[in-house]
Amino acid sequence: MLLLVGTVPIENLPLTYGRVHYQPDKLTIGDYVLEGQYVTLGTAAMISSASATCQAIGADAPYALVMGDTGMGEGTMKILKYLTEELNNLAPSVVTLHYILPTREQFMNFVNTAHKMDKRPFLIADAGALLNAKAVKMAPQFDLFTPDPGELSFLADPDAAHPAYVQHFIFSVDQTEVPRLSKDAYDHGDAPRYMIVKAPVDHVVVEGKTVATINDPNVPTMEPIGGTGDTITGEVSALISSGMDVVEACIAACKINRTTGELVQPAPDTTIAQFIPFIGEAAKKVLGK
Repeated sequence: MLLLVGTVPIENLPLTYGRVHYQPDKLTIGDYVLEGQYVTLGTAAMISSASATCQAIGADAPYALVMGDTGMGEGTMKILKYLTEELNNLAPSVVTLHYILPTREQFMNFVNTAHKMDKRPFLIADAGALLNAKAVKMAPQFDLFTPDPGELSFLADPDAAHPAYVQHFIFSVDQTEVPRLSKDAYDHGDAPRYMIVKAPVDHVVVEGKTVATINDPNVPTMEPIGGTGDTITGEVSALISSGMDVVEACIAACKINRTTGELVQPAPDTTIAQFIPFIGEAAKKVLGK
């Protein structure tokens, strides 16, 4: 079972757990329905893309654990507390953590609980969860990170406790530096075994070494669309939970995301809400379904 976890910036969204079903402009999590812009907002974009991918490949529908959090941290704390207490009962095979605010004790409790399970879930982190894992020195306890080059530079700096304090100017990171930064992050113990570095050329990394690069289809107009990194995380989560080999799943997720862009043919004003409905078609095309 795939479990997708994170906060959504909706003030009145209660702690919600349940099976996920994505439809354009509608995302159902248990008995709670997100509609309109909220379907593709942050964590919801990741969840929607995972659901769309599962539907396309005939995999079991994922589950999600979400709560509203507009920056005060209550949603993050309640999510992690619930997850820690119920993880053994939920027994997921894959857990993907997305947008959460910085926290130490509750985050570490969850990771430690996961590692004590008889059958430990495959742990994936993106966004705030990825940054938090590095900050509390628990990156090696995860299996897969999905950083962009800026986040990778934070992982590669052993002295940075926060992305704002990376030694070199974060926005100057060139994609040609991805192999070096990936190796540095892994050698310092600040990266898991697997990574997808999401960039104009995507890199799949195993134990600090780039094992694949993906640049086709090349759709440069995808780069400015906020959320296209979140969709890769959802796609790879779905593929891994279906039983696909991890490296193959990473490569396929990158190709699915790029093929989605090829189908959409985005313009400067294209939004992620217009992107996600094409993920299912792209997944079938890439995987020959």
